[in-house]
Amino acid sequence: MRIRLALVLGFCVAWISVASAVDDNAPFARLKALIPPGEKVAFCLTRSYDSEHLKAHPKQQVTKLVLSVRYVPLSEEDAILESRADGGTDKRYFRYDFTLAANVREEKHTLYAGGDCSSAQGIGCGVDCDGGGFDIEPIAADMDSILMRLEREHGGFIRMTIGCDGGGHEYNLRAGEDDTVFKLDKAPASVCETMKADYDKLVQ
Repeated sequence: MRIRLALVLGFCVAWISVASAVDDNAPFARLKALIPPGEKVAFCLTRSYDSEHLKAHPKQQVTKLVLSVRYVPLSEEDAILESRADGGTDKRYFRYDFTLAANVREEKHTLYAGGDCSSAQGIGCGVDCDGGGFDIEPIAADMDSILMRLEREHGGFIRMTIGCDGGGHEYNLRAGEDDTVFKLDKAPASVCETMKADYDKLVQ
């Protein structure tokens, strides 16, 4: 009995040591926990605000959001060079990117933005060509819901446009009194696939 108890306690101590050795602030650790690496792995989230909610929040511009974040493997040719503290470089063979669709009161058409995501102490996504960005915070252990946050105190915004040249139309979705934090829920992959197809048509 003592031997068995010692083995169990030894296993528990070893497991705790391994778990504590995992650096949750390591680059991309939080993103990998949310979206594990793999071919065609993506996370789809959405939120639509009904008329009652919008009536209760008259200053909120956003009426609907669809967010897709995906893991993208990279070839040797496309690998990203990263600097090390010792002055050397490493190659990273993956990236995380996002596509965001938004509907707002002021615009008739759906607005789009795209860019890359990274993580250390938190998860942040930035729009291509210095177009602002947002943070992502999982709020459930099963990762079925997140908070998408614009930093209002820092003049946060997301430039909604197709490409860096403006794509013919540009709208800055700015953090405001009722447009700072959005709760998005996990959605079927088909929702984001449809959104991404519409986005790709505009890019072409």
